[in-house]
Amino acid sequence: MSAVAKPLHITVVSDVVCPWCYIGKRHLEAALAGFAAAHPDAPTPDIEWSAFQLNPTMPQSGMDRRAYVANKFGDNETAIMARMALAGKNAGIDFNFDAIQRQPNTLGLHAVIAAADTQGQQTAVVERLFQANFLEGVDLTDAPAIISLLTPLGLRPEVIADCLDPQGAAQANVASIDAHWRSLQVQGVPLFVFDRQWAVSGAQPPEALIDAMTHAMSQRAAS
Repeated sequence: MSAVAKPLHITVVSDVVCPWCYIGKRHLEAALAGFAAAHPDAPTPDIEWSAFQLNPTMPQSGMDRRAYVANKFGDNETAIMARMALAGKNAGIDFNFDAIQRQPNTLGLHAVIAAADTQGQQTAVVERLFQANFLEGVDLTDAPAIISLLTPLGLRPEVIADCLDPQGAAQANVASIDAHWRSLQVQGVPLFVFDRQWAVSGAQPPEALIDAMTHAMSQRAAS
């Protein structure tokens, strides 16, 4: 397979409790569709979801959502939440922030994402967790609820339970991935890394992601 014919690799560094990451996912979906239309002969890019904790010091049991938002945003809470809600609507997401009761520690959720067998399953797990948190208000600190949520996607209950064990190897593995990104001075997400070389930070519009994908492919062809 030639370098040009090899699928573009896109690493998405994100957290499922990050609203901008959910918006970024929608922008990426639009960008992938635009890229496919502009480059019909190019193979579909490979998508990898990589762990980053928005709140690395969050207690394992999580915390009350209202207290979390008040502590995080202070007097700017109303304006910030309104801005996120509007950005969500523009991306096709009707955030239901009021339904969220608890803010979870996400290390176990990242372990579940990493345990997915295929790219398609991994992306489906990410999407389901985004939906559960931001649209349905599912308590993502509740292990039985998470197991019920994700087993329809083909993950075995015992695998999910192992991932949610804070003393288990699965969480230790994704903690090392989180630490890797922090060692590279990543401080916020989403972050999109193309062919493991070119990065775009933030929930950039689809056009910016298409430009980055095109640049990565052109650089690969030139080399």
